[in-house]
Amino acid sequence: MDIDTFLLERNQSLYENEVEINLTESGVEPLSAGELLDGEDIDRLLALRLGYGHTEGTPELRAAIATWYPGASADNVLVTTGTAEANFVASWALTGPGTSIAFMVPNFMQIHGLGRAFGADVRTFPLIRSNRWHVDLDALRSVVDETTRLIAIVNPNNPTGTIIRDDDLDAIAEIADSVGAWVLSDEIYRGSELDGHAETPTFWGRYDKAIVTASTSKSLAHAGLRIGWAVAAEPMIGELMRRQDYSTIGTGPINQFLAARLLEPDRRGKILGRSRSILQANIDVIDRWVGRSGGLLSYDRPEAGGMAFVAYDLPVGSEELARRAREDESVLVVAGAWFGLEGHIRIGTGGERETLEDGLQRLDRVFARIAAAS
Repeated sequence: MDIDTFLLERNQSLYENEVEINLTESGVEPLSAGELLDGEDIDRLLALRLGYGHTEGTPELRAAIATWYPGASADNVLVTTGTAEANFVASWALTGPGTSIAFMVPNFMQIHGLGRAFGADVRTFPLIRSNRWHVDLDALRSVVDETTRLIAIVNPNNPTGTIIRDDDLDAIAEIADSVGAWVLSDEIYRGSELDGHAETPTFWGRYDKAIVTASTSKSLAHAGLRIGWAVAAEPMIGELMRRQDYSTIGTGPINQFLAARLLEPDRRGKILGRSRSILQANIDVIDRWVGRSGGLLSYDRPEAGGMAFVAYDLPVGSEELARRAREDESVLVVAGAWFGLEGHIRIGTGGERETLEDGLQRLDRVFARIAAAS
């Protein structure tokens, strides 16, 4: 098996702890364990036996996750090591030589790389910026056929922050059904809606062959728990469990305990409200920054998520721009090329406001030097 370098993750791993300002993170600043737990919870945590526990996730955690998906039960949930493992085992279960994947771009490129590694023909369909990054359904129809096993979407989208409309979700389900394909909907940013947008509709319950993946890492603000999940019909959950036996085997009992507290419906609502408040304030900072750029920068204000996908008018590629920002100003941003679309950078908006403003000032200096040299 040959694998593509996962450029976004590789560059984050190499540099995020080496720079003064990291603007690649699209999650939200977490709470401490002490802030998350009350006295009784702390006593229960300290009493935990640190064995393997429930490798598929404790019944308590699986039930808490299921409450976010109308009509789901704990039997429809597998707990994984982040969304990354959920996407991995789903891709492994559904793709291989002789199959094809319809893959939305721009996008987090994990499933693109996995599909190629597993021998699938990965075919892309775009979001259309002139239509506020909505789905090109005609392009999707043109790339699916009897070999298509999987249509992969992210909703809300990463990196654009667009929420896919209900009628487009229904159309995706119809297109998938026409060829018997599965739909994998990565919903890791659900719950981080901005500007008063209603909560993003889940794909769960819209189509029988649906796998929904998510985690505590982004809108739920607690990436360090490394707790994700897949939600699907019970037979598919069984298939994913069989593959998890060959990957991580399962997640740790401490992480599961903390995630179960976080995902209790009332507490989940408070955590999501906190995330939306932080993201709302920071996207307003981005708005003002883009507005004063004199046309150098442009973007469509995201509807959800912890990021801004900003287009720039400079004579350099996005990877070169990211390199100069890192080397010249010690600020790390994500190149649009790492999402499959040039001419953009992604800036995380879930951190401290002062850090974001400092990072943007440093980017302004990078832009000015490039413009002066061209």
